[in-house]
Amino acid sequence: MIKEKSITVQKIWHRGADRIGLFFPYDTFLRNELRKVNAIYSKTHGCWYCDYNSSNYKLLKALPWPYVLKIAAIQRTDSSLTGADFKSNRDHLPIAFTGAMQQNVLITGSDSAHKLSKETVDPRLKYVLKEDVGKYWVLQLNYVAPIVNALKNVKGVHWNSSHRVYMIYRHKFVKDKVEAIIGASIFPNNFYDFKRKPLKKVVIKLQTHDIDPRYMRVFLPESTRLIEIVKRLSYSIYSKHLGCYLLPATPALLTALAYHFEPTEAEIKNELPRQYLSAKNTINAKAKKLSNVKQHLLQTVPEGASNYLHDLMDMLMAMNYSSSTLKTYSGAFISFIGYYNFRDPSAITRKEVIKYLAQFSERGLSSSSGHNALNALKFYFRYVLEWKDTNWEIPRPKKEKTLPSVLSMEECKRVFNAVRNSKHKLILLLTYGAGLRVSEVVSLQWRDIDFGEHRIHIREAKGKKDRMAMLPYSVVCYLKDFMHLEGSDGYIFKGQIAGEPYSTKSVQAVMRAAIQKSGIDKRASVHTLRHSFATHLLENGTDIRFIQKFLGHSSIKTTTIYTHVSKASSSRIQSPLDRLDSLETIE
Repeated sequence: MIKEKSITVQKIWHRGADRIGLFFPYDTFLRNELRKVNAIYSKTHGCWYCDYNSSNYKLLKALPWPYVLKIAAIQRTDSSLTGADFKSNRDHLPIAFTGAMQQNVLITGSDSAHKLSKETVDPRLKYVLKEDVGKYWVLQLNYVAPIVNALKNVKGVHWNSSHRVYMIYRHKFVKDKVEAIIGASIFPNNFYDFKRKPLKKVVIKLQTHDIDPRYMRVFLPESTRLIEIVKRLSYSIYSKHLGCYLLPATPALLTALAYHFEPTEAEIKNELPRQYLSAKNTINAKAKKLSNVKQHLLQTVPEGASNYLHDLMDMLMAMNYSSSTLKTYSGAFISFIGYYNFRDPSAITRKEVIKYLAQFSERGLSSSSGHNALNALKFYFRYVLEWKDTNWEIPRPKKEKTLPSVLSMEECKRVFNAVRNSKHKLILLLTYGAGLRVSEVVSLQWRDIDFGEHRIHIREAKGKKDRMAMLPYSVVCYLKDFMHLEGSDGYIFKGQIAGEPYSTKSVQAVMRAAIQKSGIDKRASVHTLRHSFATHLLENGTDIRFIQKFLGHSSIKTTTIYTHVSKASSSRIQSPLDRLDSLETIE
């Protein structure tokens, strides 16, 4: 008996040639049969395909098809298929594309090729073709929903949100698709050549960095190719103030630069003095974080005020404060001295400090902004200026007592189900399952996972404290599969640059997309999963001391905030109004 399902046979254009495409529901038997005739699966078209010729068509017809075999809508094409078995259908395999392209695009080179004209362009588009960038055409146009939605489905088209333009991959196939959507032939035939051409007469200068001798300044010409090479090197920092890249001044890095720039034939002009390069200038991950923050902060103050900032940062680093504290305190201090036109902080009076703190309330900012500013000023006055006068007290802003946002267990499940990418889902599962901060989960390395004891070693978390967190049994299999795919060295969740962890901003973006897709009407971030972890443990009867240990809180007072959002005790309490026999007796 023939099944109701069917197999659609279409002519498709794939990898620069005509193919026979077969569209059908997933079937293990058919998949194995197609492999016998050397058919290949295409993710682009979502079908199995083989070369467009008569011998392949005969092989396909001879297969034991369990479904109804049908030819899609007829459209006349070339007569490349021949033979007695294919007389009636040799010109009748259609040319198939997906989405908006199905009605508009014909195979390039056909006698009946689609001729585009300005008359078919939507007047609302007002498109402008910008200067090419690398391997992309740059297209700017107004938002027209049907056209924009069709562009999103074209492989090789990317939306650049920073410049609000579409990046079109310079390929003939992409050109035909996009021009069919736009309705006009707008792109030149300067298709991208994979063979990189050497850059000639290009000079790269290496100079000393007086502010921090551990670095050297690398001055590059206006070349996207060279910039991409340097920015992807480990420990590279771009300085807007100096207009150059900063790289560790080590002999190994100079060798690496020569190796990476060799194919470009660019000249490296080394203006560094002898013995400036040293292996002692090698920078580890901790030093890189501090250096990045330090270089960024120094660019935000004028040269005359840099000494004040240097004094503060030197004291913070001498006392082994973390890079996040360095960034917070220094940023607050820069805002303070900037408020008074970068005057000498030692000449600023107590009354002026109070006036500065008062403007936080006037601007409607939360008390945390005032607390950060006050902590930075007290640190500077006490440790840098060494003021001993205990009467010189600064009022501390009253802190708001807000409750954390918490997701229910059902809402957490909806968030996880909304994430399709296995790497992204595993990040969120670990964050919730172990109660981790976003900075902790991206910093995890394989050596921190103890599969035998089902524990996670969190290293140098907030406050430079180590702790042991639980490893949920339910993610062990996922973790092991992920380790098999990604390797067991270094970070679990690797970033785009080799040796770098996954970005915390990327994790936040994953969470925002999951919240939106799941339809949850709550303000929730990655940290909300940590709050939910603690709340759900408390509701399940876990002792609050254990929760404090898992979260790494120094004080039990910080952990007790979850008793206010837990339903474990409050759900059993009944309002006295609900205990009245009847509201009808109340007049």
